[in-house]
Amino acid sequence: LAPSLFRPANVPADRRVLLWTTPFSLRTQADRNIEISHRLQVKMFEGLLAATTDDTRQAYGAGLLRFNQFCDTEFIPEALRMPASSILLGAFVADHIGTCTGKCIQNWLSGLRLWHLFNDAEWHGREGWIPSLKKAAEKKGAAFKRPPRGPVEQPHMLTLRSHLDLENPQDASKWAAATTAYWGCRRLGELIPKSANKITMEHDVHRSTRVTRSVVDGRRVISFHLPWTKTTGVAGGECYLTEIPGDPLCPYAAVENHFTINHSPPPGTPFFAYRENQSWVPLIKPTFISWMTAIFRLHNLEYVFGHSFRIGGSLAYLLLGVEPEIIMKIGGWTSLCFLIYWRRLEQVIPQAIARAMQSESRMR
Repeated sequence: LAPSLFRPANVPADRRVLLWTTPFSLRTQADRNIEISHRLQVKMFEGLLAATTDDTRQAYGAGLLRFNQFCDTEFIPEALRMPASSILLGAFVADHIGTCTGKCIQNWLSGLRLWHLFNDAEWHGREGWIPSLKKAAEKKGAAFKRPPRGPVEQPHMLTLRSHLDLENPQDASKWAAATTAYWGCRRLGELIPKSANKITMEHDVHRSTRVTRSVVDGRRVISFHLPWTKTTGVAGGECYLTEIPGDPLCPYAAVENHFTINHSPPPGTPFFAYRENQSWVPLIKPTFISWMTAIFRLHNLEYVFGHSFRIGGSLAYLLLGVEPEIIMKIGGWTSLCFLIYWRRLEQVIPQAIARAMQSESRMR
């Protein structure tokens, strides 16, 4: 990126949409200064930023970077970068066709759109050839799509368990998080923070969250409130964990053990934080994934991602005969889109058909 007074180099990616400027945006800023104070403007823009997640802001910041790199390469004057014409935006899309996925390019355009919105600039990103160019980017970018992520399965979970001492505070925390992500069909980002420096009460689940215990048909159940989920945002959701008596993978036993070993946390402690000497350490996503990946590699198990717990849990429930509608509710899916996460259909489908045939036979 060429040095520019409009784009300070030290601005984090998630704040570029606010702090990167153009001649047009400086003019609109001057107009706003006449009408309202700088303090109120800051409050407005911080509120607008809070409407998006950290990951989304990072992706949008990448879009602004790519667009301005493109403009630097093509010697596009600063004054033409905002409002960007449909021709300029179309050329930007065309220049990146075949270099990344269509979804990636769409994310970049979404970032540019928000940048224009923040600066009261007209947005021409749906005009002219742009829709057709986006379709071309989708087709040409297919080669860059990642293969479907494999599920965490029982061998993965048992292997993790074999490397843990559940009397150890950190190990108790890791095992509780693993079984919750698996049987709760939850994204890791909904359970454990991504960074120790970015923990908030609005996004991350804490020990002070609402926890409910009950007994249903002789099995103990524990549920707790999630303040944020990817599908519901700050409306949050519920995580349900049912006891599996005698099973080493029982999530109820894992969470209760975590509560027992890591007891009496101070206010504001993350849900899966653990004791270390006289202090509390939050279990964070990168640390957790690095730990599990090293173990799976050591045992030559299939490489998986953090999202694979969610996939593996839904697969386990399917193989147990749990109805898809119930699995949707457990994992917080709001539509049948969760069908794209189904794996091992060569096992799931025959078992489902066999159960249906047995049911029909019993009815006869």
